[in-house]
Amino acid sequence: MDLGKRGQVAIYVIVAIAIVAVIIVLFLFPDVRTNITGGEFSPNTYLRSCVEEDVKTAVTELAQNGGYINPEGTILYQGREIKYLCYSSENYKTCAVQQPMIKNNFEKELSAIVTPKANECIRQLKTEYEKKGYSVSAASVNSQVSIIPGSIRIDFLSPMTITKESTQTYNGFDVEIDSEMYDLLMTAQSVIEFESTYGDSETTLYLQYYPDLKMEKVVLSDGSTIYKLSNVNTKEEFVFASRSLVWPPGYGL
Repeated sequence: MDLGKRGQVAIYVIVAIAIVAVIIVLFLFPDVRTNITGGEFSPNTYLRSCVEEDVKTAVTELAQNGGYINPEGTILYQGREIKYLCYSSENYKTCAVQQPMIKNNFEKELSAIVTPKANECIRQLKTEYEKKGYSVSAASVNSQVSIIPGSIRIDFLSPMTITKESTQTYNGFDVEIDSEMYDLLMTAQSVIEFESTYGDSETTLYLQYYPDLKMEKVVLSDGSTIYKLSNVNTKEEFVFASRSLVWPPGYGL
């Protein structure tokens, strides 16, 4: 009898634990709750899943080219053309900054790549709503990319009105994709400012303030420096070149 009671108690404990686990999952992952309960379709979630892979691929490609789709003013290094963000062709002179607004340029280039996919995702969203029996009225499709601390934000500037039993109006949609690219770009901006002012940068200063940052600095035979900035957790990288305050071979010997 005691064994039977203990067995029942054990079952109750297991059931209670399972219920708590489900509640925690539903609380932490609202998208799961939507799928399980058959709740309202989430346009932001749909758009994020639609555009995320393309955004990540584009970010990786741009980051290997100093933030450019088709970089000019480059140096060949390990089979890749690396963009100079600060450059001087003369010896003894500090470099001139080639791109004074690295983050803004990266956003512009990323937007040019992502916009066609973003537009396609909006059209697919409209189709998904219509499959679910909604009447959809959508304005012109536009999008905007912003690189912010901790993420890359895609604003879909596409007003949409959907009607079924009731009417919902959206001024637009926005999604955020986890990324530490903001910190890498800000660090690169600081590095080229040091290079243009002093002819070099001290990497240990950055590592003291950014524990997740890894900086690789390779000086080539022509005096150019290849910088590879990376986040040790996300493995994201930003690569660029500089040539500043170069001393000719044999100087001082």
